[in-house]
Amino acid sequence: MNSASLPSHLRINLEASVVLLIDSNPMTLEVMSAVFYGFGAKNRIKCMDLLEARHILAAQRIDLIFIDANFPNEGAFDFMRWLRREAPEPACFAPTILLTGHTTRSIVRKARDSGAHAVVAKPVTTGILLNRLAWIAHERRPFVNTEIYAGPDRRWKNEGAPIGENGRRANDPDEQAAEPQKDVVNV
Repeated sequence: MNSASLPSHLRINLEASVVLLIDSNPMTLEVMSAVFYGFGAKNRIKCMDLLEARHILAAQRIDLIFIDANFPNEGAFDFMRWLRREAPEPACFAPTILLTGHTTRSIVRKARDSGAHAVVAKPVTTGILLNRLAWIAHERRPFVNTEIYAGPDRRWKNEGAPIGENGRRANDPDEQAAEPQKDVVNV
């Protein structure tokens, strides 16, 4: 499902949610905190340091994480991999949105491969943020934990494994059962 097909009646209640905002820019933190206050989130934690964010995640329940991609040495991506692999439960499952000023294909790929639920380009609008939050809440993608990846399932559709490949999901059909369809032309 893409964001354009979200049900119009879908509502999000952030009143009891704990939102962790991670950004090295204090002005951006203030703006994001105000935005989430406007969304109804009463408990917003602002954090300018990735090490401090790790301590926060170990100490208390966090329901939603927003992290800026612009930390030195790919710090945000390393943080995401730590979150998915080493953070205590339930923190490791927290929906996480990466904010970036540059939405190049390589950044989006790194975000996806490090376990982000979504990427949002700056400048951020409230409409886009609400849309992404609604999409994450509605989709509820299962988590995958393998030797090379941990995070929300990166596949958007559940059409089984690619042809000629064994499935990784428990509910993927067997390769033999999923024979490729032959082109049929009706005359």
